[in-house]
Amino acid sequence: MILDKYFESRRELINKALSKYLDSDSTKPEIIHRAMRYSVMAGGKRLRPTLMLATYEMLANKRDKRAVQPVLPVACAIEMLHTASLIHDDLPFIDNADERRGKQSCHKKFGNAIAILAGDALMTKGFETVLKLRNSKKAIQCLEELVDAASTRGMIGGQVVDITASQKRVKLHILRDIHLKKTGSLLRAAERCACILAGATEQITNALSDFALNIGLAYQVIDDILDEVGADDLLDKESGEDQRNEKVTYPTLLGIEESKRQAQKLIQDAQNIIKYIPNNSVLMEIVERIHDRIP
Repeated sequence: MILDKYFESRRELINKALSKYLDSDSTKPEIIHRAMRYSVMAGGKRLRPTLMLATYEMLANKRDKRAVQPVLPVACAIEMLHTASLIHDDLPFIDNADERRGKQSCHKKFGNAIAILAGDALMTKGFETVLKLRNSKKAIQCLEELVDAASTRGMIGGQVVDITASQKRVKLHILRDIHLKKTGSLLRAAERCACILAGATEQITNALSDFALNIGLAYQVIDDILDEVGADDLLDKESGEDQRNEKVTYPTLLGIEESKRQAQKLIQDAQNIIKYIPNNSVLMEIVERIHDRIP
């Protein structure tokens, strides 16, 4: 499959760049830098940064590892922001998850206080890393996108609504909004940054923004289903977490089968958005892989 080789090669690039941009374990104060590096380098699919690279290559009509080297700071920043959100999500007073990516969660390894600070530090490190782009105008534009995605209008806002919404009051539109903010906002920023870096038109940028929101929501609906059916092998965390935390999910509101139909509709919409964009094979296969996660 195209995607296996592509993801492997781009993941290697991203991991090397992340290791370069993160401070070493010996940087003072050592414990915070160990916690940051531990969480970022613990593994993971690198979906968000790889999606950004794939979109950039598609728009620039370049399929070459050397071609993406100049835009790696933005890809790394996206992964840092994503990891920060996972560290905070796993905390005992939020989702209370002991494991992430098959390893101890940051707070289990380093304690709650350091985990909070490690998440905060990865946010600031991500913003700092964007500024390593050679083109300062595009760096500022990408920074604006990532700040918006991470803010109370995006990822953090989704986390807040997720925490504060009581089970009795959660309606489908609120749950959709939570998922769009927590998962969709950073995917959308990845697409918009790729468009900025490749010099895409406003029409293409808006289309790919919608594409990202569709796959982000589909991914989260499928995660809800996988958590419900106990598919630990397809999740980056232990299943049953939503039930343990008494969270409302798509399956609890709509049932398993209707949730699957919702995910399939979102995936079809995403495919329709990009089907006429040239050089879209990697993006189309990413969508297919998301579809294949439906149990």
